[in-house]
Amino acid sequence: MTPQEQLSLFARGVDALGGAGAAARTLSCSQGAIEAVLGGETALHEGWLRAISIALLDHANLCRALERGLSPDFPSNLLEGQARGAVARGGRA
Repeated sequence: MTPQEQLSLFARGVDALGGAGAAARTLSCSQGAIEAVLGGETALHEGWLRAISIALLDHANLCRALERGLSPDFPSNLLEGQARGAVARGGRA
């Protein structure tokens, strides 16, 4: 992996967390610190890689739990009167 490839993956991770501001809050740093790394002004080091990796795993676990609690594929998630198949994928009737 090249430094540019690694930085590109880091940037995608930042985007997946909701952008520089959201990533900064998640990683307990300033938005400017994230932007400095993304802009190549600050080196991307192991601590940043570890922190964003942990944050992405936490985010993925949260998304997975939310999906499992909302998916109509689990009958226990449907309320009385909610017919299976009444709403097509994507939220359109």
